[in-house]
This record gives sequence, structure tokens and C-alpha cells, in this order.
Amino acid sequence: MTENCSIVIPVFNEEEILEKRIHLLVEDLKKRFKDFEIVLTENGSVDNTKSIIRTLAEKYDMVVAEIDDEKADYGQALINGINRARFEYITIFELDYLDMVFLQKSNELLSTYDLVIGSKKLSGDLDRRPFKRKLFTWLYNTGLKVAFNYKLTETHGLKSFKKSKLAPITNGCVTRHAVWPSEFCIRASRDKNLKVTEIGLSMPIEEIRTTRIKAIKRLKKTIDDILLLRRSIN
Repeated sequence: MTENCSIVIPVFNEEEILEKRIHLLVEDLKKRFKDFEIVLTENGSVDNTKSIIRTLAEKYDMVVAEIDDEKADYGQALINGINRARFEYITIFELDYLDMVFLQKSNELLSTYDLVIGSKKLSGDLDRRPFKRKLFTWLYNTGLKVAFNYKLTETHGLKSFKKSKLAPITNGCVTRHAVWPSEFCIRASRDKNLKVTEIGLSMPIEEIRTTRIKAIKRLKKTIDDILLLRRSIN
């Protein structure tokens, strides 16, 4: 495993669990890396999330506060966090799913691959989310396979990659919001100069706090971005 790593975590209205989860993550990472950073990339929260992030950055030297005061945008938050990261190996975590086994395995695989994606489908019966959430994921991933001939099983969630190798894609995507991670993975998988793989996750996938996803409200923007991406790629 590498001696250092940047952990990028997109954060939106997470006051419910933010402080406790980052404390646990810091203590765990201290056991695994000589040097690391946690980039908390905030994207338009309307609760106390921004204030908590700033407090965490003051408390821990290894926590970086990347605050965006613009309108909430998941994709832009990820771009901001990735560009802010100072180490070559980057892992994108979700605050409610800190899979340290994936972190270790994926960072080891970066000696061979440029991008390692965490797959829910390859995780067996670990996906314990509500039926509607699992159905939405299946429909979305099936749509990507049809629209873009995408061969892998996942685009969202955890992933580890080499910053320098993926930089052109990070900053060259045409979409933002929820579709940006999908465009990131789709473009990487199509790039013959990049080696991409995916592995299963190791922890139960379940909701530990109130979901912030409003599927119906997000649907139109998602469809518009997929159509934009299809026109761009084709």
C-alpha cells in the first residue's frame, strides 16, 4: 500500500453525521498511512455543514475544507475536491460509507490500474438499501449500458485513481450534478491509454441517516445530462 493518499468526500447537508464520521476516519487512517489528507468538498449545504467543516479543518491538520458557496452541485464538488487534493493517489469516499478494505485493495491495485471502481453488484448480498433505491440504481446502470455500451457494472460511489492520469477527464467532462461520476467512469473506460477495473465492496450498504435524495426532482436533470453526454460522446 502507498505511504500517502488523498481522501475526497463530497458533503451536502451532513450535519447529522459529519463530525463523528470524520473523527472515526482520521483515527483509522492514522493506522494505515504515514501521510494523508481528507478533502471535505462541500456543495451548497443549507444546514450547519459548512461551519462544521471549518471547525474540523481547524481541529485536524489533515482535514482540508473545500467550501463552495454556489448552488448545490455534486459533480462540481467532486471536481473541486479532486483538483484540491495534493497526492497522486485519490480515493473518493461517501460520508455514510467508509469502506477501509476497499481503500486498501484499490490503492494496492493502483500499481497496475489507473482507476478502480467499487461495485455494488459485485458485492453479493451486501446491498441492504430499500427496494426503491436498489431499483433506481439498477434502472440507471442499465440505461448507461444501453446508451453508452458501458461494460462495467458501476459508476457511482467509491473509486480510487491516479490524479495525473485522470486529470484530463476530471476537468473535461461536459456534465455536472449526479451524472458527472458516470461520465468520469464512462470516458475512462473508453480511453485506450487508461487501465480500469472494478472490485466488490466489503461492508453492508445501508442507510445510516435520512436520505437527502429527491429522486423525482433529480430525474429531469439526470435525463438532460445523459442526453448531453450522449451528444458529446457521439
